[in-house]
Amino acid sequence: MVTTVKNTFFLGVALLAGVIAWVWVEITRSNELIAIANDPVTSANRGFSEALTDYRQDHKKFVEVFIPDEGYTVPGIPKSALEGELKEFAPRNFLICGAGIHIENFALDMGSHEYNKYYAQAYNAKLLELVTSEQS
Repeated sequence: MVTTVKNTFFLGVALLAGVIAWVWVEITRSNELIAIANDPVTSANRGFSEALTDYRQDHKKFVEVFIPDEGYTVPGIPKSALEGELKEFAPRNFLICGAGIHIENFALDMGSHEYNKYYAQAYNAKLLELVTSEQS
């Protein structure tokens, strides 16, 4: 009986150590991905290439991102232009679904880091260039 209890205890300790090690590795890896996603040059390059891809697939909508002090904005495009000549390309959120919580500043929350202001600025600049060249 004592041997069974000892073995169960050591098995539990080994499993707990394994889970802690696994979580540590995943958080470390996610922090590396967040650092890469936050890099301004990488973000801008992603924005340029994704705008070109979306334009070719006829997804012509500017990107808006959440900036802490400003709220949801469309970087690089004046609000007057979005309400005027570029109205058809303005981002439209017809439906926003939520789970009742707002996840912010979590290590594993890649979405808020992947589409940052550098990405949106580059995306919108490239899309504006493509749209204006099409209209000319």
